[in-house]
Formats: sequence, structure tokens, C-alpha cells
Amino acid sequence: MKTINFEALFSASPNPYVLLDLSLNIVGMNDAYLQVTMRERDDLIGRNMFDAFPSDPDSPSHRQLRNSFEKVIREKIADHLPLIEYAIPLPNGQGFEERFWSATHTPLFNHAGEMTFILQHTVDVTELQRLRVLARTSGLSTGASVLIETGMLRRAQAVQEANQVLTEERQHLRGLFEQAPGFMAALSGPDHVFTMANAAYLRLVGREDIVGKTVREALPEVVDQGFTTLLDRVHQSGQPFVGRSIRIVLAPSSGGAPEERFLDFVYQPIFDPDSKVSGIFVQGHDVTEQKRNEEALHESEERFRVIANSIDQMIWATQPNGFHDYYNQRWYEYTGVPEGTTDGEGWNGMFHPEDQEKAWGVWRQCLETGEPYHIEYRLRHRSGEYRWVLGQAQPLRDDKGRIVRWYGSCTDIHDLKQAQEETRRLASMLAERVAELDEANEEIQRFAYIVSHDLRAPLVNVMGFTSELEAAQAEVERFYRNVLGKDPQLVTPEVRTAVETDLPEAIRFIRSSTVKMDKLINAILKLSREGRRVLMPEPLSMRQLLEAQRQSVAHQLQERRAELVIDAVPDITSDRLAVEQVFGNLIENAVKYLDPARLGRIEVRGRDLGGNVRYEIQDNGRGIDPKDFERIFDLFRRSGAQDQQGEGIGLAHVRALVRRLGGTINVSSRPGQGSTFTVVLPKYISMPSEAA
Repeated sequence: MKTINFEALFSASPNPYVLLDLSLNIVGMNDAYLQVTMRERDDLIGRNMFDAFPSDPDSPSHRQLRNSFEKVIREKIADHLPLIEYAIPLPNGQGFEERFWSATHTPLFNHAGEMTFILQHTVDVTELQRLRVLARTSGLSTGASVLIETGMLRRAQAVQEANQVLTEERQHLRGLFEQAPGFMAALSGPDHVFTMANAAYLRLVGREDIVGKTVREALPEVVDQGFTTLLDRVHQSGQPFVGRSIRIVLAPSSGGAPEERFLDFVYQPIFDPDSKVSGIFVQGHDVTEQKRNEEALHESEERFRVIANSIDQMIWATQPNGFHDYYNQRWYEYTGVPEGTTDGEGWNGMFHPEDQEKAWGVWRQCLETGEPYHIEYRLRHRSGEYRWVLGQAQPLRDDKGRIVRWYGSCTDIHDLKQAQEETRRLASMLAERVAELDEANEEIQRFAYIVSHDLRAPLVNVMGFTSELEAAQAEVERFYRNVLGKDPQLVTPEVRTAVETDLPEAIRFIRSSTVKMDKLINAILKLSREGRRVLMPEPLSMRQLLEAQRQSVAHQLQERRAELVIDAVPDITSDRLAVEQVFGNLIENAVKYLDPARLGRIEVRGRDLGGNVRYEIQDNGRGIDPKDFERIFDLFRRSGAQDQQGEGIGLAHVRALVRRLGGTINVSSRPGQGSTFTVVLPKYISMPSEAA
């Protein structure tokens, strides 16, 4: 049977206590119990209560005692026996001594709520009972007898009431002990025997069966960690020991891996009536999580400091009320002030006088509302110059939404600020220049329109008179043929040359010139109209658009034994007519200037650039001289051999359209090998681009 060092628990109590298991076997008692029963501990431990203190099973006292035990076991509540006669055996077999007792039987429970023991608290009232008998049999006056009996009864009742109060108080304290959030244990004697341990302590050590064992027996792994040495020191010196975040490694009895814990605890000495240390009370809290956390926080703060001091930005932090208590090294390097001089409210003095009130107002507003801090102000540099800085800050909140810190930064934007001012100045100048160009463009458009109309009027006359000359030429030729047939001598060489050669050539020249002039005027009018046309953006399938272009030049491709290959081309949203004219002109030019000495190949491909799309039209034609890369986009300018029809307007028109669409166009080429025209257009045309 497991023995419990019960006497250590109640060693200081003058009242007799005995501890029984649920089979009524004695598992412990204190010295007071041994004294009143005149027995030895070894003679009682492990024996049944009725074997150790035999009585007649049929006697009232035996039945009274057994019934009380059974009631406690059955109902799990305390039971009180105000008066019970129970003889105890005398030492050395000298017989039995009649005794009278007042007894309280209290159930004890483990941390799981299971009843495990019965605590018997007895008070010897033999003297009271004998006085009562003496008063009745001694012939004393009735009044005296009544006084004695009344006194005895009152004393017995007082004892019973005291027992009940003690029991209730003990149960209350036991409940508090078991339910305490911190771990608690009581150790007895110089060997530090566990006499009590609450549920929190048992969970901490990962064991159940430690009561009655020494610390060395119950927790052998803590011996080499110095804890038994600490207990010895407290027991010997009588001075408590207070430990903070003490590391301990525990090996659970379940066989799991050893666990590292950190504890705050107190070893408090327990003194007996003689002021000697009889035991040690252990109380504390497991602070492992807290230890691993403020550590995680410390590591996080160190990382923050390292990062904050390694970046090229000024970093600062404040308490929830806005008190500045941290700046990184960059702040002190930038401002040149000694460390600590800008703590608290000293930072505001670093601002330009004109910006201080504004900065204070914005900061106070953020502190009151919790809104992010964002402001631009002029900060004094170590050179004495005030430089523009962007100040920003965000609040850090806990799990309840309360602000626990503010973290902010200062970024030097002085150069950016100056660049913005310069950009604004240039933008203003550009806007003025664009307005001038727009006005000039309008003038050009009006001029082109007027000129084209003014040119067309005489051209129409020339073309009309040319038609009349052609009709007159026919009559002259008929008359000339008649004369030549009837009398050839009448036709002089001069007349022959004029009729047969000069007149037809002059008329053909006039006709070709007027046709060319008419095409040129029409091209100018087309440019003028295109410059005024409003762009209409719509989603375009570029493959379908290019397939239509291929169909329009299919005959020319077949004649020149050439192919047009359309690779992957991203779609765009733009003006359909303008895009068709751009790619139509470029593809027609590529076909027109293929080299007849080899099979022609034209390839169109595209690539998505994010906000823009790049298209390339590559051919293996005759190529363009590098000196003509820019001039081919000028109005009425052409490059290379003039063996193909054209007015020098097409590419100028293409560039104008591309610019109106918000894009760019350029060419790369090598004579004799081919050319590549690259067009970059916005993926989504915006109406402001029309102004370009």
C-alpha cells in the first residue's frame, strides 16, 4: 500500500488526525493521533481501522462508527459524531481503556473530483463524559449536576461546532488550493516530501503520483538542475527564494520528449511552533509563453533597429500619446543634432518656422483620430539648409484595436520637389507651345484647304482646255491626213513635225501634268480632312484587320511572287479608319518596293508592352538608304529610284495618323536587304491623345 507522509501535513496541529482510504485502511496520521491512541505509527499504517482498533461488531459504538464511514463513502459529504464511546487497547497487551470521542469524518477528493480518502478528526471528550457521570452519581445537588452536565454538553457542542467550522474551512481552502491558477505544492521535512500538490502543479510536471514522495524520487530530472540544492538552502536558512523566469527541463512520466519551461516561483519556508522550518511551500506561475513572446519581441525590435539603421530613410517611433522616443541613425546623420535632443516634442523645432504650426495640427489630428499621418514640410538639414521632406506614419494596434505605437518615416523629396517645379514650368511652357502649334496647325489646315481649292480652279480650266485641244488635234490630224493624201507637196517638214510630233507630245504632257496635279490636290485635301476628323475608338481585332489588308493587295502579291505572313498580333482599342490607313499604306509600300530579283516576303508581327503595343512590318525589298530614314516621312519627299508612282504623301500621312493615335513610328533598313517599319500604339487610345 502506498504510504503518505501525512504527519508532515498536520504535524503542527494539536488535534488528532488520521487518513483512511476507501477500504478504511489507515494510510497516515499525525503525532497527536498517536499520543491520544497510545500507539506506534508502524503498528497502524496499512491496517484496517477496525482491525487496528477492534470492537464488538454488534456493539452500538462499532455500528455508529461504521455507519458514519459508510455514509461518507455513499453520500460523499462530511459526517459528525458528537459523542461516541470507543475503547482503545493499552500498550503491551494490558487490556483496553474506555474512551469517549467527538469525531468528524471528511471526504477528500483528487483534482479530477474523485473521492480518494477519508480524513478523521477526533477530539477526546472522555474527561467531559466522566464529569457528567460523576455529577449524576456523586449525590451532588441537582443544580450542581445540571451545571456540570450543561457545561459538559456545552463543551461537547462547542467541540462539535469547532470541528464543523474547521472542516468547512479546510474544504474551502482545499478548493482554493486546487483551483488556484498558479501551481502550488507543499513539501515536508528535510527530504522535501510532497504532502500536497494542486492540479496546476501536476499538469506542469506531467505526473499524478507524487504525494508522499520526495522531490528526488518524484522529479529526478530536476536534481542536476540545482532545484534540490535551492530547497536545501531554504530549509536550512529559513529564507525564502524568489526566482524569475527560471529555466527548467521536465521529463513527463508518459515518456514524451523533455520540455523546456520558464517559471516564476517562490520557495517559502514553513515554520513549526518552535520556529523551526518544518517544510516548504512552493507557489508560482509558468511564464514560458511570456518568456518566448517580450524574447520574440526583443528579437523583432533588434531586427527593426538593424533594418531601420540600414536604409537610406529617417525612421522614428512614438508612444501612443505621440511622445517621440526613437529615431534611427539616419535621422541624426541627416539633421546633425545630438542623440536624444529631438525626443518628446523637440522634433517640431527642426521644421521651418512656416511649417511648424501646420505639422503640429496634422499630427494632433492623427493622434486623436488614429488616421495615418501624411504631410510635406521643410526640415533643417545638418548644412543649415531647409529641405523638403515627406513625413508619413502608421499606428500599430493591439488585438483590441488600441494604438500601442506609431511608426513613421521621413523621406527627403527636395530634389523631387525641385524637379516637380521644373516640370511644372516646362509643362506650362509646353502647353503654351502646344497651343501655338495647334493654332499654327489650324492655319496650315486652312491654308492647305484654301490652296487646294485655289489650285483646283485653274486646274479645272487647264483640264477643260486640254480636252478642247485634244478634240482640235483630232480635227487637225484628219485635215492633215486628207491634204497629205491628195497633195503631199502641200505638207512642209515643219507642218509634218508639228502635227505628228510636237502637238501630240504637248497635249500628252499637259494631260499627265494635270492628272498629277489633280492627284496631288486630292491628297492635300485628304490630309486636311484627316487632320480635322474626330477619332472614334473601338475594340479592333488586328488579325482580321490585317487579313483584310492582305486581301486588298493579293493581286499585287501574286504578280510579284510574294507572300504576306501575319504572326501573332495583339488587339487594341483605337480608331479603325486611322489604323487601316496606317497599315494599308505600310503594306502597300512594302509590296510596291519589293526586289523583283527574288521571292518577296512581308511579315507583320506584334508584341504586348503593357500599356502599349509594338507592331513591326518587315520586308526583304530594295531597302532604304540610312540618310533617308527621316526624309521619307516628310511631305512630298521620296527615296531611291523614282520608278514607282507616288506623290510623296503616303508616309507623311502615316506619321501624322500615328501621332494622332498617341503613338510613334520609325524605320530601320539596309539597302538591298529590306526594311522594317516599327509602329508603337497605345493599347487603349485616350481622347487627350487626339490633341497631339
